[in-house]
Amino acid sequence: MQQHPQLLRRPLPPKLPPVSLYRKKIHKAPLRRKIDYADEHILRGEGFKTVTATRYETLTAMANLAIASCQIYGRNALNLKGFFILNCPDLTPLAFQLVYLNLSFNDLSRFPTEVLCLKNLQVLKLRNNPIKTIPNEIQQLKFLRIFSIAFNFISELPFGLFSLIYLEELDISYNEITSIPNEIHMLRSLVKLNIDGNYLFHLPPGILRLNLIKIHFKNTFTHHRFWRENSLNSPQRLTHICSLFIVQNNIHKTYDVLPAKVQRLLKSTSRCAWCSGPKFGEGFRVIRSCDIFGASQLPILFHVCSSSCYTALKENSIFLEVLPGKRIPLNLD
Repeated sequence: MQQHPQLLRRPLPPKLPPVSLYRKKIHKAPLRRKIDYADEHILRGEGFKTVTATRYETLTAMANLAIASCQIYGRNALNLKGFFILNCPDLTPLAFQLVYLNLSFNDLSRFPTEVLCLKNLQVLKLRNNPIKTIPNEIQQLKFLRIFSIAFNFISELPFGLFSLIYLEELDISYNEITSIPNEIHMLRSLVKLNIDGNYLFHLPPGILRLNLIKIHFKNTFTHHRFWRENSLNSPQRLTHICSLFIVQNNIHKTYDVLPAKVQRLLKSTSRCAWCSGPKFGEGFRVIRSCDIFGASQLPILFHVCSSSCYTALKENSIFLEVLPGKRIPLNLD
């Protein structure tokens, strides 16, 4: 029997392993608790009930906590900068302890009289507050060395400020001060003075008696363009001219009795900035500049008693003796 040839067949495809049907486990991140920002001023304490507090009450509590911390740990420095408090907290617990106090960048509308109880305070910073006046009682801070009250609304300086004989640095920049009292010469320990950004046209001659290392007076009206209009003079009153003539020639000593009105008039004198003699009324105004305390063309306003002293100060003199042995060169403006 004839055998047919065996036909070649296409090989079968290889068998694949059975696919396991399973679902991939998806790891989901835990859901985060939604924060309710309406509760941002809630003071929470473990084991205590929640206590609602306003933002200001929270800041006041933090300030009082800082004071308590100083008292407990015997610290002599307190920094309440940027607490935005409306009133200074009670500082009597730190009356004999505190040396440094910083109340800058707050919302104090008045000078914090609470600091007057600090018997040993040496550094007081009140920068960037809406304070309008400095009380005369600041003289109670007898050991104050550094005082900064920049960027406030101060318009005048009290006489008590010039009683701080240990004051070394005074920063009254960027206020609304229009004049510096001549009593500034009483601050004999002062070495740094910052009067930037005030409404000043000139400085008093008493400042020449100081031993300043540096003075800052930028952004003021002390440019020489303003000197002439701020040194204009009016005619002297006849009573002032007669009083000066009587005193200079000792005519009042030839009379045994003088009327009370004349006595009061002869006693109402001040000191001439040139001859150091008596001056009645405002006198004559003269602005001269000098290069001193690391500054150039520092304008000084002098009040002199008569036209002769006015001429001598304005034209003839180059040196001014403010203290025995201390002569200040004046610029020929």
